[in-house]
This record gives sequence, C-alpha cells and structure tokens, in this order.
Amino acid sequence: MPSGKTHDQITWWSLPPITALGWWVSHDLGSTVLLGASFAFAGLMFSGDLDLKSVQYKRWGWFRWIWIPYQKVVPHRSPLSHGPVLGLATRLVYLSLWCMVLLLLFWEIARYLEQDALVHQSHAGLQQVLHGIRRYPFWGIAMLMGLWLGGLSHTLADELGSRFKRLKRRRKRRPAKKGRKSKR
Repeated sequence: MPSGKTHDQITWWSLPPITALGWWVSHDLGSTVLLGASFAFAGLMFSGDLDLKSVQYKRWGWFRWIWIPYQKVVPHRSPLSHGPVLGLATRLVYLSLWCMVLLLLFWEIARYLEQDALVHQSHAGLQQVLHGIRRYPFWGIAMLMGLWLGGLSHTLADELGSRFKRLKRRRKRRPAKKGRKSKR
C-alpha cells in the first residue's frame, strides 16, 4: 500500500490530465474548475484512508474529531471505505450528516443569542447554493466526478500496490528450477 506522500504525488500528477479532460468534455470553465478542485480535495483530504489516523485525517486540523466515529465504525480497506462507489457514498453521507448537525447547532446558538439576522443570512446563503445547483446542474456532476475520480485514484493505487507486493513475495518464495542457479 502506498504511503500518504505517494498518494499525494499521484493526486498532484493526475490533476492536470483530469482537469484537461474535464475541459475537453465540457468546454465550461466552472465545471472544469469544480472537477479539478474536487479531485484535489478527494485526493488530499477525502480519501478512503480517513478510517485511519492518516495524513488525510490530520489535514482536517481542528475538525478531525468528526472522523473519529467513522474510524470506529468503518473497517479499513472495506468496501465502505475503499469501494469505488460505496466508499465515496459513505464518506459523502457521513460528512453531510455532520454538516447538517453543525448547521442546526449554529442556528440554535444564534437563536439563543437572539441573532435572528444571522440565521436569516445563513438561510439566504443556503437558498443561493440550492438555486446555483438547480441553475448549473453540470457543476454538481463535475464536482461528484472529481470526488469519485480522486477516491478511485486512491483505491487503484492501494490495489495495484498490494498486488505488486503479493507478486514480489510469491517470486521470492518460489524455489529455483533444476538447471538454473538460484539468486539467493
């Protein structure tokens, strides 16, 4: 399995071709930027290794605590963390639930402090986001594709790295055939 540094390099080296492919397909600057940004986010902060105390986990800084329940429930390299579709879906649902809880908590604190203007402003901001999603549906698709491709690059790197190590171990264990000198 590649190290966190190797996963980061894969993300950075894959970003230009992924972004260029996004431009070639969409010819839309907004979609292309969202594809690239979400790919980088998925590779650097939202990968399947959030189920460990990994580099990606540590990058969440003050908010890394939200991933502790995820680490307790989701087994490492299971389909829930590293599955090509289920892994991303699990992390998206999990993070969305936390965002909703934190937003509701923010609203309740603002109401308690009698800051109704703050609640109304955040409602208006949320309405603008929803309006943008309806107005530019391809942006949402580009974002999901970037997140999916970023997670997929992580999973593929882990899978190919594991297969290579297994193949290497098998070759070491295989006895030399008669008539050939062993490399040992």
